[in-house]
Amino acid sequence: MLSDVLGLAGVLIGVASLGYAIWQGSEKRKLERLVRAQNWHLYSKATNANGSLQLAADKYKSAHAGALSHDVIEWLSKADAFNQDVLKDIARSIQSSERKFGEEQIVSWVSTGKISEHHAKEIFRKIAVDG
Repeated sequence: MLSDVLGLAGVLIGVASLGYAIWQGSEKRKLERLVRAQNWHLYSKATNANGSLQLAADKYKSAHAGALSHDVIEWLSKADAFNQDVLKDIARSIQSSERKFGEEQIVSWVSTGKISEHHAKEIFRKIAVDG
C-alpha cells in the first residue's frame, strides 16, 4: 500500500516535472526572441543616432566653415567615437543572441537592408566566426 502511494507520487512528480520542463523551454525561447528583437532595435536606434550625429557635424562644418570651434569639433568627434563603440557592442550582443552569425547571415542582412554594407564590412565581418 505504501509502495503504491510512493509509486503514484513518483509518477505525479515525473509528469509535473515534464510539464515544467516544457514550460521552461517555451519561456526560454520567448526570452531568446525578445533579446534578439531588442538587440536589433538597439542597433537601429544607434545607427540612427550615429547618422544624425554625422549629419549635424557636416552641417556645423558647412555653416561655420570660416570660424570652426575646435571645442565643438572635438566633442562631435568624441560623440562619434562613443557611438561607434556602442554600435560595436550592439553587434557583439547580436552575435551572441543569433543562432548563426557568419558570412551567410551577414550577406542576407545586407540584402534585406537590415544592415548596411559599410557596417557589414567595418563591424559585423570583423567579429564573425567564419570570417
